[in-house]
Amino acid sequence: MVLIACLLLGKALVLLLPFAFPASIMGLLVLFFLLTCQLIPLSWIHHSGQLLLRHMALLFIPVAAGLLGYVDVLSEGLGLILSAALSGLILILLAVGRLYQRMQA
Repeated sequence: MVLIACLLLGKALVLLLPFAFPASIMGLLVLFFLLTCQLIPLSWIHHSGQLLLRHMALLFIPVAAGLLGYVDVLSEGLGLILSAALSGLILILLAVGRLYQRMQA
């Protein structure tokens, strides 16, 4: 019930924003805030969170099936997609490494 309440609160908050924002991400931010401030104990959501994590791979099946309809588009831009993913990964690793070095100094 706590997870659903956070999702619904996230949906309500998104309606108040003047720009588009995913309601599920806002719900996760609400849940993160509640857990960080210890307004709700972790034990309230631990079991349902473990259940969702255990079956997460099943949640990606509809997305993968939907992507099959765009195989021709994806194959045309495969080089660009891979280069963007690789360069993004390298930039993230460099930024995190630099931040870690600054925090250790």
